[in-house]
Amino acid sequence: MDAYRELIDPSRVNNCVGCNFISPTQKNLVVGKGSLLQIFDIITPRLPSANKPHYRLKLVSQFKLQGTITDLKPIKTIENPSLHYLIVSTKYAKFSIIKWDHHHNTISTVSLHYYENAIQNSTYEKLSVSELLLEPTYNSVSCLRFKNLLCFLPFETIDEEDDDDDDEEDEEEEEEQDEKDNDKDEEMKDGNEKETNGKIIEPRLFYDASFIIDATTLDSSIGSVVDMQFLHNYREPTIGVLSLKSEVWAGNLLKSKDNIQFQVLTLDLNLKSTISVFKIDNLPYEIDRVIPLPSPLNGVLLVGCNELIHVDNGGVMKRIAVNKFTELTTASIKSFQNQSDLELKLEGCAVVPIPDDHRVLLVLKTGEFYYINFELDGKSIKRVHIDVVDKKLYEKVKLTYPGEVAVLDKNLLFFANSSGNSPLVQVKYRDSLTDSKSRAVEEEESEEEDDKKDDDEDDDDLYKEEEEEEEQKNLSKTHIEFVYHDELINNGPASSFTLGVCSREQFKCNLPNPAYNEVSIISNAGTHESTKLNIITPTIQPNISSSLTFSQVNRMWNLNQKYLITSDDVNFKSEIFQIEKSYKRMKSKDFINDELTINMHELNNGKFILQVTPHQIVLYDNKFKQRFNLNDEIKEDEILSSVLRDEILMIFLASGDVMIFAINTYNESYDKVEIPKLLADTIITTGYITNSHLLSVVLKDVIPLLKKRKHSLVNGAPVKTPNVEPPKANKLKTFILVTGDNRIVAFNRFHGEKCFQLNDVGRFTDNLALGFFDPNQQTVDPFIKQIMLNELGDKVDRDEYLTILTIGGEVYMYRLYYDGENYFFRKEKDLAITGAPENAFSYGTSVERRLVYFPNLNGFTCIFLTGVIPYLILKTVHAIPRIFQFSKVPAVSISAFSDSKIKNGLIFLDNEQNARICELPLDYNYEFNLPMKHVPIGESIKDITYHESSDCVVVSTFKEIPYNCLDEEDKPIVGVMEDRPAATSFKGSIKLISPYNWSVIDSVELEDNEVGMTLKSMVLDVGSSSLIKKFKNKREYIVLGTGKYRIEDLAANGSFKIFEIIDIIPEPGRPETNHKFKETFQENIKGAVTSVCELSGRFLVSQGQKVIVRDLQDDGTVPVAFLDTPVYVSESKSFGNLLILGDPLKGCWLIGFDAEPFRMIMLGKDTQHLSVECADFIVKDDEIYIVVADNNNVLHLLSYDPDDPQSINGTKLLTKASFEVSSPVSALRSLPVDGSNFQTIGSTEDGSFFNVFPVSEATYRRMYILQQQLSDKEYHYCGLNPRLNRVGNLELKDNNTNLKPILDYDLIRVFAKLNNDRKKNFANKVSGKSALQDIWKDIIAFEHTLDVL
Repeated sequence: MDAYRELIDPSRVNNCVGCNFISPTQKNLVVGKGSLLQIFDIITPRLPSANKPHYRLKLVSQFKLQGTITDLKPIKTIENPSLHYLIVSTKYAKFSIIKWDHHHNTISTVSLHYYENAIQNSTYEKLSVSELLLEPTYNSVSCLRFKNLLCFLPFETIDEEDDDDDDEEDEEEEEEQDEKDNDKDEEMKDGNEKETNGKIIEPRLFYDASFIIDATTLDSSIGSVVDMQFLHNYREPTIGVLSLKSEVWAGNLLKSKDNIQFQVLTLDLNLKSTISVFKIDNLPYEIDRVIPLPSPLNGVLLVGCNELIHVDNGGVMKRIAVNKFTELTTASIKSFQNQSDLELKLEGCAVVPIPDDHRVLLVLKTGEFYYINFELDGKSIKRVHIDVVDKKLYEKVKLTYPGEVAVLDKNLLFFANSSGNSPLVQVKYRDSLTDSKSRAVEEEESEEEDDKKDDDEDDDDLYKEEEEEEEQKNLSKTHIEFVYHDELINNGPASSFTLGVCSREQFKCNLPNPAYNEVSIISNAGTHESTKLNIITPTIQPNISSSLTFSQVNRMWNLNQKYLITSDDVNFKSEIFQIEKSYKRMKSKDFINDELTINMHELNNGKFILQVTPHQIVLYDNKFKQRFNLNDEIKEDEILSSVLRDEILMIFLASGDVMIFAINTYNESYDKVEIPKLLADTIITTGYITNSHLLSVVLKDVIPLLKKRKHSLVNGAPVKTPNVEPPKANKLKTFILVTGDNRIVAFNRFHGEKCFQLNDVGRFTDNLALGFFDPNQQTVDPFIKQIMLNELGDKVDRDEYLTILTIGGEVYMYRLYYDGENYFFRKEKDLAITGAPENAFSYGTSVERRLVYFPNLNGFTCIFLTGVIPYLILKTVHAIPRIFQFSKVPAVSISAFSDSKIKNGLIFLDNEQNARICELPLDYNYEFNLPMKHVPIGESIKDITYHESSDCVVVSTFKEIPYNCLDEEDKPIVGVMEDRPAATSFKGSIKLISPYNWSVIDSVELEDNEVGMTLKSMVLDVGSSSLIKKFKNKREYIVLGTGKYRIEDLAANGSFKIFEIIDIIPEPGRPETNHKFKETFQENIKGAVTSVCELSGRFLVSQGQKVIVRDLQDDGTVPVAFLDTPVYVSESKSFGNLLILGDPLKGCWLIGFDAEPFRMIMLGKDTQHLSVECADFIVKDDEIYIVVADNNNVLHLLSYDPDDPQSINGTKLLTKASFEVSSPVSALRSLPVDGSNFQTIGSTEDGSFFNVFPVSEATYRRMYILQQQLSDKEYHYCGLNPRLNRVGNLELKDNNTNLKPILDYDLIRVFAKLNNDRKKNFANKVSGKSALQDIWKDIIAFEHTLDVL
């Protein structure tokens, strides 16, 4: 019984599209990252300069889907012609149509179209990922293609609306009644039917019935479809189909060539037939892509790895040979234009038509830019040729294996980059005849003129073609500069990771180091030059500059960087320390030092100081001389807390009253601000003063509060798009109060008795709306402890957030948005869980939790949360707010701090009366769930390990080199073509990296064609070969297994090398260079070494089809045990004397190792014959489980249980559960949960990390029922099914598999962000008494499974 939790969200952009999804005037960027859908705006930073980028990406919202995104397509519909809807295709064969709901500020599912069963019933092949196509000119039809099966879904276009109703009725009569329609429509609730003049009118859908058809029925000459696309600028839906009749590969080119054919067909959706436009036969065998070109070029580009072919709308071809292999792959080489001297390899390239240009951008997988240049004569194409783009024009744009490209406004392009960060690039036209300054001006003017020309459409322009020719000539005189503006970080592909300690200093600034021995995840990301190391830490790593120690302090405040005020709540004392005089105590006659201090405030830029104690409020000057007090206002009451903003003081009294004072420091006087009379009898618990847009609309006009929202019906009528741009208005001074019955009240200073409340705050609903204040109070327990309404963000952009802290330590955050009429709040749902109600996490509130606002913490506007587990709430422009654990040390009090060493830092006090002065490190990235540091490496990484003795990281890297094809005797192999470019091979090396500054301090180069396949750090028993010394000592070594990459005709060889990391004298000025590799042993062996691991103080090497356990001695190694395997071993892991072996054919084996005598005992085998990518142990109460990741993105939980009769005395490993994930799993590592139980951490190719951990029987039952309820009863984005996503598509060979499936914690944690009514409802379904408390205890335990790091 185990649970799965995703620690870090996917970050590799697989799909991207630019469309008017939210606003009709500005395009949004929508990206798909595995199961994560993100929507971005293009913004201009607040202070753009010549050196800084002018455009940035800002995250609007993100949604975790219960499925893996495979395609995104925008579509214009008759429902809303001004905005795009979005088609989201998910594995394996289904897609959802979604739109933006402006009122609720989220996505809304229009319909779900499910084809998986229909396709599976029509083919014998196993269903894999399908491809989504959309007709680009009129958006009249979409097609989901799985090989030769085509699922068409026709749409009603805007032009078709003008047709007569009779025509529509005729079309409906022509439709076949036995047609299989697999559409499942999820319409708006009030969009089911509409009553007009007493008649009920059924809503009209913007799509018709879908149908499935085989490609060969469209045209009998179509063979196996290689690629298919809809073409641009045809009146009817027209497809270009690339297909093959016979199979050809490089080995039989002498026998047959040119087996590809290309056909252009016009579709008739009513008759389900096609009309052939033209057909081209005998195309080279490796052409595999169709790239439709928009106007002014039109036609298609056919892309192969050795050639490019342009086919215009009339079927005229222009061919280009791009390397010297073209003549070997085709018989019609004479018809090719020869540009083979470019030596391009077009595998994995990106082809981008530049908007409104005669050039097409070609980006190779290595990142080089080329133009496919079309010379136009009017509308006909005279010549096509490829030009090299100067590297200086795109020097900041780094691409490796580029994918899809999104076209945005202002000539911006966004590149989805598979093996590196995804950049936002601007296409800037520059005239080569002018200087750089005048170029920019001319470019802007020409863009404005072009926009005017586009807007002024004159159908009767007789000189249009001449103008186009002039524009084409002007374009040909310009060259394009690709200007880098922004990028999205990619943490994938993570091929390997290790667990290491990044801070070994026990003390920092004479105090215990909060991050001492904290375990970090060290992984790789990217390939080639984009390769980097990611250091993922469990907490923020503040740079500590100095420290203080007190005898007894509970709170502290830093005033104007001059005074540090402390309050001793136990002994009722307050003291002043002078920061600039080495924290010397300052005596003041007027300062109240015999009471505890509740709060200290600065006024007028530190010229005045306000002290608030339980019974007094005193204003001092900056020398602590009293100016006046407000004691007469308080009388006998007691002050609980206070807030000050812009010289307005708000105090909260024990009687439940609130007082607001406007303090005038110029006249040294104050005025009392009256609260609305409606609040006179209301108990107030806390509040806040802020400058906000919240009341900007309702203070001018309350009509938006009186109007009832009417949802638009899905009836085919165009929907009016709201203007989502908020009205330009200054922020208003706003008072926020929390009542005793958990309501939030808002009013401004000059309120005129107007008072508003946020409805449904006590239930924590998804959206909060303003309403009129209701004076009737309810008798409920207050649970809101503190509230803030402030801007959060970084230097680029900030948003207003309402942050609510509850008594149980929970943090709820709501983002302020404008829906076209009024301001609302939207709940953030993907936040870390910091507390729990029902006293379910009492430890979390053992130190008082308080919110502290930082206007500038090293560039971030953020909120600090004190407590036994302190948190920092940060928001970057590319991410939602993130709640990071600040430290493993409790934080009792905190204040902003700056001195000569740090600027815009902080000082925090722990529960041991120690204060640390520190700053937020900016070399970490705060966009993801955990803080992350990126270290460029520059060479692809194969494996990573951590050497604990030297505190160093060792990586196995490789780079590409030309392959020198030699045989075993180093003679050239017969048949090698010397005049052709050499194939690519690899040269490996291992590098020693110091965590001191993450630089490479030593490196060992391997031979050409040799790569370090596997790398491990092991503590081995080192014996002696002499008979006198028989004792063994333990020492840590690095064991490297290598493989030699050669052609398939030569046997694979390899070697294993053993290195020791020794201490040396460091280089002058480089203290980190105090370690070096020392090779202690090497052995060349037959067969590549694919895996190594430690086993009971010895090391195991898998070499070819054999595993050998060796004993290390002072003069070499001695084999002590071996085992034959059917094929090479892909994974080996040990746990004590137990061993896992996994291979890609026969599955997983569990083996026991015995040292007296030496032998390897087969304990159990997996009978499913899984293709094992990686595996590791999970241990729960002395029960052994194995987690196996196969090559189908499925995690399998295997059990070794000799007592189970089905296991046949343990010889059969039982598959207990199977669980599908969204990306291939690349590595698994085991680590403890507590003393006796072990869990597993995994990394994936899309940059996400997860852990699988054991749970108890009682917890499993509760969480399983809750998961079922959430899956069935809760709304899921895009209408997707969580159960189908995780286990629905698995082919289970054993009926007992998934009787107790792996829990999906990502689904379970949705419970924590539901409104309170839903929580209670679900808790009642789980069990009876104390069910809610038990559920929260389980969720908190799940959330803290990685506290061992």
